[in-house]
Amino acid sequence: MSQIGQRVLVVGGSSGMGEAGVRALAACGARVVMADRKKAPDDLGAERILEIDIGDDARISSVVSEAGEILGGLDAVWNNAGVCHVGTLESMELDAFDLSFALNVRANAVLARAALPMLRRAGGGSLLFTASAASVMVATGSLPYIVSKSALLTMTRQLALEYARDNIRVNALCPGWVDTPFNAPAWEMFGGRESFLQKVPELVPLHRMGTVEEFGAIVRFILSADARFMTGQAVVVDGGESLIKGPTR
Repeated sequence: MSQIGQRVLVVGGSSGMGEAGVRALAACGARVVMADRKKAPDDLGAERILEIDIGDDARISSVVSEAGEILGGLDAVWNNAGVCHVGTLESMELDAFDLSFALNVRANAVLARAALPMLRRAGGGSLLFTASAASVMVATGSLPYIVSKSALLTMTRQLALEYARDNIRVNALCPGWVDTPFNAPAWEMFGGRESFLQKVPELVPLHRMGTVEEFGAIVRFILSADARFMTGQAVVVDGGESLIKGPTR
């Protein structure tokens, strides 16, 4: 694994996969600015920690500017922030549907637009969005989440095509089940976390959930020079779950 030696902005890195990603990047030599609305561990390894509300377009843009000033530019941006709302078309709150698109799609577009000029000045770089394994399959009971994350995956491919000319790679990490609080709303559909754990062997061919450390290593790879020929990809890491449910595209 090559050293990264890059200037990276991570949004949504105070816990779970985001925290593991920041730690993996820093351990590999990257200079990282992390932004989140929640308090981060003191030993995270980020050069600076900023506060952000991904529902605030102006704050997203200012965080990108601040990160660029702190690091002297940007080579990569990873947005790991988002929201998980579940429900069917009839049971969901329409506000939850709107919020899912605002935070899972629009916020990524605002962040990418703010970062593009810096990535161009750096001679190219990488944008990484956290989508979901749900982006490539369908499942009952999670309409707001699945539809918004699928839209994010389509946007990833569109941006990858449009900005390849600038040597800017755009990819989407599509995690399956990971044991983090982010998945709590989904667990409730199974009767809570403990009930869900009993279901894992029949849902996931590898019979377990992923660990945050595994995803940190994958993020490190995607943002490294080792992945410099990869763009427009849905990097599905789900223990084989999508093999059972089948792809949507």
